Amino acid sequence: MPEMRDTEQQLRAMGYETEYPNMAEGKVKDEQTERNIALKSGFINEHFRKIDTSDAILVVNIGKKGVEGYVGGNTLMEMTYAYAHGLEVFLTNPLPDMPYTPEMRAMQPLVINRDLTKIDEYFASLPRMYVSSKSPVKLTALSRAMRRAGKPVMPEGYKTTSGVNEQPLSVDETLQGAMNRQANLRTIVESKNGEYIATIESGNDTIHGELGFRGLSIVVIEQVGGKTKMGLDVDIEFPAEFAKLVPAEYPDFGVLMQQKFGTELKDPYPYITEGKLTRAELLEEAAYRVAVQL
Repeated sequence: MPEMRDTEQQLRAMGYETEYPNMAEGKVKDEQTERNIALKSGFINEHFRKIDTSDAILVVNIGKKGVEGYVGGNTLMEMTYAYAHGLEVFLTNPLPDMPYTPEMRAMQPLVINRDLTKIDEYFASLPRMYVSSKSPVKLTALSRAMRRAGKPVMPEGYKTTSGVNEQPLSVDETLQGAMNRQANLRTIVESKNGEYIATIESGNDTIHGELGFRGLSIVVIEQVGGKTKMGLDVDIEFPAEFAKLVPAEYPDFGVLMQQKFGTELKDPYPYITEGKLTRAELLEEAAYRVAVQL
C-alpha cells in the first residue's frame, strides 16, 4: 500500500489523473462466506468501472511471498480486463516467475523499472489526435476507441464552434455541426502526417415514427495524409417528455438533467437506463466503429 500511494502521488504531480483501488478490499477475509464473496464481487466491479474510464493501468508489482515482481490473482484479472479493452498495461518491475507468466507476457506489458518518466516518454511518442472539443467525455471516448482499434494516440482538445443549435435535433443538423467543427479545428491546429483530427457531434432525431425520439452521434476521424472516415450511431429512445422540454425550456439535455432532476453530470443516459449506460460508453462505441476503418 505505501508504494502504491507514493506512486499515485508522483503520477498526480506529473499531471496525470489517477484512479486508485479500494484498499478496504485487503481487509476482507478469504473465507468463502456469502458475505465475503459479495464484498469481493463489489470491489471487482468497482475497480473495473475505474478502468472503464482510463487510458492505461500501472501495476505496482513489488516483491511478495518470496517472489520478485509478484502479481496476484486480482491484479491479473485487472491486467486482462485492461488488455481486452486495448489499454496500455505498465508494470513498475519486470514480470515475475509464476505459473501464469506466459499469459502476462502475451499481454505485452510495458515495464518501466520504477522510472515513471518512461510513461511520459511513451505517451510523448504517440501520434497526436486533435479533437474539436475539450469535453473529457469525448476525449476519453476517442482515446479509448483508438486504443481498442490498435491505434493508440494522445488526444488534445480545442474549443470550436458548431454553427448549429446547442442541441441539434436532426441528423442533418448534427452532421452540419460535425463538419463545421472539423473545418474549424483544421484552421486551429498545425498537424503532421500520421496525426489525427477528430470530431464527435451529438444530437437527437425521430429517425422513424415507430422508433421514437432517439439519441445519435456523428463521428469524424481524419488521419492527416491518409483516410477520413465518418460514422452515424443511433442509440436509445429518449422519453417523450424530454423532447418537449428541449429547446423549449432547456438548451440541451445535459442542462435539463442538472436543473430539472438535480443530477451532478450532464448525462441523461444513466437516468434513462437506470444506471446501466453512460454517454461515455455510447460515444466510445460510436468512435470505435469509425476507428477500426482507418
